[in-house]
Amino acid sequence: MSAKRTKIIKELDPNEVKGFSQARIQHYLQLGYKPYLDEYSEVKWLTQAQRSMRDAKIKHVSLMQRVTSKRKYNAHRRKMHKSGFLFSILVFWPILVILIVIAAALLVLINYPHLIF
Repeated sequence: MSAKRTKIIKELDPNEVKGFSQARIQHYLQLGYKPYLDEYSEVKWLTQAQRSMRDAKIKHVSLMQRVTSKRKYNAHRRKMHKSGFLFSILVFWPILVILIVIAAALLVLINYPHLIF
């Protein structure tokens, strides 16, 4: 299945499909594929699993995917291409905060080991 998925409009009857030989249609049907019409009026041969996965990918985009999508990252990248260091800080600030907290905790443990032991 391609990475760029199109919306499926309806399932076609195998006898209505044009542009495929009868032998090829029978071969696809034996393999478990069914013909579907996509939004660009092209015939797509999909299994039931591929069909349901395509519906799930197109219809449901989670909040986490919207927040962490590449489009947001690339939009910042195009706007701030002159300063790579500042861009890195703006994008990766949660990781930097975690590293600073871990480093501070290690320094406290090294200087005051009696707090734990």
